[in-house]
Amino acid sequence: MSVEVLLLALACGLTILAYMIAINAHGPTRLGLSYLMATIMLAGTVWGIVQYVNTDLDARKMEEFKRLESEKKLAEARIQSQEEALRANKERMGFTTKLNTIITTGTGLASTMINVDLQNRGADLEALMGKASEIKKKTDELKTGFEKTTSTDAFFNEPLALLKEAIQSLSEAAYYYRSFYYSEDSEQEHLRERVLRQKARTAYDSFQKASAMIASSGT
Repeated sequence: MSVEVLLLALACGLTILAYMIAINAHGPTRLGLSYLMATIMLAGTVWGIVQYVNTDLDARKMEEFKRLESEKKLAEARIQSQEEALRANKERMGFTTKLNTIITTGTGLASTMINVDLQNRGADLEALMGKASEIKKKTDELKTGFEKTTSTDAFFNEPLALLKEAIQSLSEAAYYYRSFYYSEDSEQEHLRERVLRQKARTAYDSFQKASAMIASSGT
């Protein structure tokens, strides 16, 4: 029990006692003074009770206000957290789509160089050289586009490292593909073709690993 309640109980007791004294008082003067004092004590006691009740209500209202404010802040924090998560997920999905486009393009170029018939008898040398130059151009464009691709998401660190290796191998394969037609002898042709196939295969495998890694994330 709080001190305030004890004081109010004491005031009520004294008020009752004052009225009992007033009831038992004799003589007009004593009776009047007794009732006056008892009434003053009653008024003071009632005022004290009202103040206590109001103070208690104010305290409860303040406590309720603080609770509502706390719940509001928690709700706002949850909403903000959810919005940030959705934004981060959207950004990750967008970046994943971008990487998958690079992988699809790179895989296609690597596959072309793995399977290309370097000495196609059905095409003239100019057409073969033109195809090699076109592949080299597309590879350079892919490399330039990839070099502009960055992400602050730690998840993409490993896939980006794999793609960097893949595109480097792809670029080297494209170089040997075009230089094949500038070989000085058959031995140089065989060497350049072998390196071309190896680099293209390495690039293809790296692209596949990066694709599987991205797919495993579920994005």
